[in-house]
Amino acid sequence: MAYQIKQLATLAGVSVRTLRYYDEIGLLKPAFIGDNGYRYYETPQINRLQRICLYRQLQIPLATMPTLLDQPAAVVVTQLQRQYQQLQQERRHLDQLLTLMETTIAAQREGNQMNDQEKFAAFKQTQLDEHEVKYGAEARQHYGEQAVESANQRFSQLSATDYATMQATEQRLLVALTQQLQQPTEERAAMIYQLHRDWLCYAWAQYQPAMHRGLAQLYLADPRFRQYYDGRAGNGATAILVQCIEQYTEPQN
Repeated sequence: MAYQIKQLATLAGVSVRTLRYYDEIGLLKPAFIGDNGYRYYETPQINRLQRICLYRQLQIPLATMPTLLDQPAAVVVTQLQRQYQQLQQERRHLDQLLTLMETTIAAQREGNQMNDQEKFAAFKQTQLDEHEVKYGAEARQHYGEQAVESANQRFSQLSATDYATMQATEQRLLVALTQQLQQPTEERAAMIYQLHRDWLCYAWAQYQPAMHRGLAQLYLADPRFRQYYDGRAGNGATAILVQCIEQYTEPQN
């Protein structure tokens, strides 16, 4: 079935002006132009428009859509699965926040005290979900399923005091990295290593220098890890962190 432009606009819930604009920029060309001068759209164009609408909901810029739309089917499936996982994560995060809000409201209304686990469970789970989406596959590849699950469980069970201390430890680490970028000292390099080790040990049941060195190499090799520290402490912070870790975990002969 061929749709005229107005019919397709009504079907898709977009404006005729939008479809004309998509035609002008080459994002969605009609199947053909009729003798009457009207644009007509058939199944391939309808399928393409459905994906355009989906990508718009995902806030993907129009300028990048042609590349996404023209990928092979297998690549498209992979991209959509990644987006699906991110949406699932966002939904879990919202569900956790809603649960926390409900619990907090009930506690305030009834004069009950929330325990430490209830107060911080949603925030810790959000961090776990974000880490899983970004780094889960790499972590499991390097350390194994059991090690990753054990670390996640240990982190999720942190008390309010330990959770707050862990966050404060990371902030001290970021400050030290920033200072080391400006004025490097051997004393601060040792402190950076120790702070990062302390931070890891809130999730690691047993500290191992070899695992610490392996994690440092992953920081350096993966731009996502590099951005985490460079984005918070300044360009070059990740390289400094890795250098400190390697210096103080070097095997002794």
